Amino acid sequence: MSTERARDDGAVKVGIWKLAPGVQRSNFYALLGVAFFSIGLLTLVGNLRPYLFNSMLGIPDDIQGRVSGVMDVISEIPALLLSGVIGAASDRLGRRVIYGMGFAILGVGYLLFPLAQFNWTLYAMIFITACGSCLISAMLAAVIADYPCETSRGKLVGICFFLNGLGIATLVGLAAQLPQFYLGQGMDAIEAGRAAYWTVSAICVIPFVLVLRGLARQSPGQITEQEPVLATLRIGIAAARDLRVRLAYASAAVSRASLSIISAFFFLWMVQAGKQQGMTPAEALSASSGIFVVIQITATLWAITVITFIDRVDRVLFMTVASALACGSYVWFGLQDNPFQPAMYVAAVFLGIGEMSGILASQALIGQVAPERGRGAVIGVFTLCGSIGIFLAAIVGGTLFDAWRPSAPYVVMGCTSGLLCALAAYTWINTRVRVDAPR
Repeated sequence: MSTERARDDGAVKVGIWKLAPGVQRSNFYALLGVAFFSIGLLTLVGNLRPYLFNSMLGIPDDIQGRVSGVMDVISEIPALLLSGVIGAASDRLGRRVIYGMGFAILGVGYLLFPLAQFNWTLYAMIFITACGSCLISAMLAAVIADYPCETSRGKLVGICFFLNGLGIATLVGLAAQLPQFYLGQGMDAIEAGRAAYWTVSAICVIPFVLVLRGLARQSPGQITEQEPVLATLRIGIAAARDLRVRLAYASAAVSRASLSIISAFFFLWMVQAGKQQGMTPAEALSASSGIFVVIQITATLWAITVITFIDRVDRVLFMTVASALACGSYVWFGLQDNPFQPAMYVAAVFLGIGEMSGILASQALIGQVAPERGRGAVIGVFTLCGSIGIFLAAIVGGTLFDAWRPSAPYVVMGCTSGLLCALAAYTWINTRVRVDAPR
């Protein structure tokens, strides 16, 4: 990968990525490493949940959807309360300080989680991990928005979410095998579960070090003047006057909810289906991990494809197409009757495309429309909207999981993506803003 320094504005260029002034190569490489771990480690909170429910806590099948939904609702409380403040605080304290705190808190959460019981302690543990998760989510979006020049924004979003997908596939593939591995070492079900959680806790140390040692002390989008936090927060709210910013906020709700649905309900669905076919929870978790990996590998490869053209198309138009893809793929996946049949892998391929399309479109749009000054506050409101989406998806999805079918949350997200597609089409027709990268 060749590296050169741009002559016109002092910006560093690394391969096809031109970085914002003040961002160094080491910061870019650190971001790539952190991107690999960020979403994958957040995803494991939900991926390990079926084993926790079935083999460690003994929660009945007929209430698992609602319990999972309540946990997802609780997990969004920190984000609902703090997202705007997190963004504004990071504008003043620095992205890496807040980002590092996120990984530290998440690691502590994974350390304590397997000690919980089916009472208030279970919900306390999800709250702790959620505090770390909301810091990580907000800072990942903020740093991705800070680091590129406008002509490379879509490419940086693409490579970061390529690494997100690769990290999810790798970490989930590893974590899904951990309980079965530790059982094979002679541990009982509870000991194996604890060892799996503690292994994930240890992994959190890696991105923690990368953030503190590699990210820039001050990002281009940070506010350096000592303005009140609420003053910077108002920037995020005022930005919603722009129709495209409103679309970006709506897309945050849908894309974050979609990602949460995959994390929270996929393995829960697989374990229940596996138990009906005579599998143990550990066996079902292991057997279904291949389908999940297909979703993430497809999403990862699709991110590479999107990198080649995203900076040459209108971001709002891309949002329209991406939402349509997500709508069809989520509905198709959710209507599968037997999740262990070969057709599930085909549906998983399209789900991966739909998932990544929605995420990339959302991040690329907010990165473009968020103003440089106080960008952290705008990203904070963006993250807040994502939390609201997860909150609603958890309530509706968890209820329908128990009352209708375990795959119901996917059908719900497909329908929601259809509504976002309509909003994006309306926005595109009314704005007709085209952002073309220089050829």
